[in-house]
Amino acid sequence: MPPDSRKEQGKHPTRWTKGTSGNPSGRPGKGAEIRRQLMDLTPDAMSSITEGIKAGDTACLKIWADRCDPVSKTTMPTVEFLADTTDLTRFSMSVLAAISRGEVTPDIGAHIINAAASVARVAEIDEVRREMKEILERLEAMENDKS
Repeated sequence: MPPDSRKEQGKHPTRWTKGTSGNPSGRPGKGAEIRRQLMDLTPDAMSSITEGIKAGDTACLKIWADRCDPVSKTTMPTVEFLADTTDLTRFSMSVLAAISRGEVTPDIGAHIINAAASVARVAEIDEVRREMKEILERLEAMENDKS
């Protein structure tokens, strides 16, 4: 009959000692064998794909195109424009002006404004932390003065 509580289960003797792996050498790897098998299949796979392309199979054409000329990951282009960095509002207005002049696309402008807002939130949190530290130091000084 199994133990009724977790406490009793914890005392149940096992074959393994605590902190010692039951399989110190780990699971045997099969990656090298799979890679070797795939390399052996490569010439046949390439001829099958070529035959499929010649027969008009669009799936084979897609496989070939994806491997020969993969789609590149999209990246944000670098943009240059003048921005007023006096404060967040003026900066955002500068970005909007750059969008209206065609110097920045609307989607990139939105990313820039969102990034600036995130930086402003981080700065605000830092400021709150500094003020909190100063308040705590003042409270500690007041308590020391009372003593």
